[in-house]
Amino acid sequence: MPIRHIKYRAEVLICRTMDDKWFKQQQKLVGKTADQIAAVLGRDRSVVSKILAGKQKMTLEWATAFAQALEVPLATVLEKAGTADLPVARQIAPGFAESDAAVWLPGPGLAEAAVVKSVAAALGERPGVDVWRVNGPSMALAGLLTGDLMLVDSHQAERVRAGDVVIAQVYGRHASASTVLRRFEPPVLVAASTDPADARVHVVDGENVVIRGKVVASWRV
Repeated sequence: MPIRHIKYRAEVLICRTMDDKWFKQQQKLVGKTADQIAAVLGRDRSVVSKILAGKQKMTLEWATAFAQALEVPLATVLEKAGTADLPVARQIAPGFAESDAAVWLPGPGLAEAAVVKSVAAALGERPGVDVWRVNGPSMALAGLLTGDLMLVDSHQAERVRAGDVVIAQVYGRHASASTVLRRFEPPVLVAASTDPADARVHVVDGENVVIRGKVVASWRV
């Protein structure tokens, strides 16, 4: 699947409401400091503090740095930073939001959203164990079809074993990233698909290819 590139440096988004509590919670969850976030762009931690305090605007460049350091989709960073409504954020950030899978976001159907949340809660949804949606056929032969929902445990990202189905991110140039849904066969990620586009094998090196979570449950709406 080709990686879509976006030019980030020149564009600044208008900030509405910064959810600084969410950012701090995510920092604790992944164990990242302001220094480490700033290091992604080779900048001083004071810039990160100003952004979180609402004293400096969140640019797409900085949003990408936050997404990489906090291990979350770029669309989520944009939404939590108050820089764009969810539909707009998903359009701006296709590199993270549109690949083999994406974090599930509730649509206009309140009844369907309630059912999804109910099932997810029964299966163990909690901070760090999130609902994702399958966006492509990369694991179709393993029974995960487009539109299926999954519960992904990011706490198990460092403890996956051979045969586990995982969410991983493949980083390209200019801080772009493609999210892949694959089976882990150490040291590589492999697809279960008849689509030639999924034939590529990704070597997990912790830098260019990083496992973000383990699929612990799935269901079909």
